Amino acid sequence: MKGLLLVFLTLFSSWGIELDSVRKQFEEAKASKEATESLYKLLKDYQKDDPVLLAYKGAALTLRARYLNERSAKKDMVSQGIALLERAIKLSPKQVEVRLIRLAIQENSPKILKYKMNIAEDKQMILSNTSAQPTAVKSLVKRYVKQSHLFTAEEQRTLNQ
Repeated sequence: MKGLLLVFLTLFSSWGIELDSVRKQFEEAKASKEATESLYKLLKDYQKDDPVLLAYKGAALTLRARYLNERSAKKDMVSQGIALLERAIKLSPKQVEVRLIRLAIQENSPKILKYKMNIAEDKQMILSNTSAQPTAVKSLVKRYVKQSHLFTAEEQRTLNQ
C-alpha cells in the first residue's frame, strides 16, 4: 500500500504545475522574450481543464506569437491562444484570475487583432470581485492594475484597500 501511494505521489508531482511560478513568468513575459519562452515551455503540453492554467496557456501562446517571424504561424498561434482563453472563461466565468489574464491580453493586443471586446466586462468583474479572492490573486490584480492604463486612480485605491 505504501508503495502504491509513493508511485501515485511521484506521478502526481511530475504532472503538477506550480501556479506561483506560472504567475511570476506571466508577469515577466510582457517585457521578456526569455520569460515568454519559459512560460510557453512550462504550459505547452498542458492538456487538462483547469481554467486558470488554460488561461495562462492561452496567454503564453498569444505572447509567444510576438516573436515568430512567419505571419501564418503567428496568426495560428494567436488564434489558438485566444481559443484557450475563451474556453477558460466558459469553464469558469466568475474566476477573477482568468478574467485578469484575458484583460491583460486584450489590453495589450494590437488593434488589428480586434480582440478588445471584453475589456469593460472583465474590468468590472475584477473590480467587483477582487476583495473576495485569495491573497495571491489579490496581489496579482494589484500589481497589474498599477501598471495598466485601464484603471483610474480611484479604482486603484479601491483595489488597494
